Amino acid sequence: MADLDDTSRCPQANRCDACGTSEQLQPATLDTIVGVFCATLCLPCAESGESPRLSLHAAAMRVLAHCEHLGIDLDEAAELRRRENDRG
Repeated sequence: MADLDDTSRCPQANRCDACGTSEQLQPATLDTIVGVFCATLCLPCAESGESPRLSLHAAAMRVLAHCEHLGIDLDEAAELRRRENDRG
């Protein structure tokens, strides 16, 4: 079963998706109203909870891309998210 927080197959950008720095970058996942997507964040943004400012459409497209990285479809991702939320 897939893990929505798995970033092992997600591409890493050259800049932080939140602040634009090119230092201390790491892959991360973000849980949004439209689903979970991957992003590249610098350590300070990741630790402070800073996230990229995206339109609803852009966030939805990022969720779909993350599903592709995981090898699952949107329905499977929604079911995984529901199960994770049910567990606490």
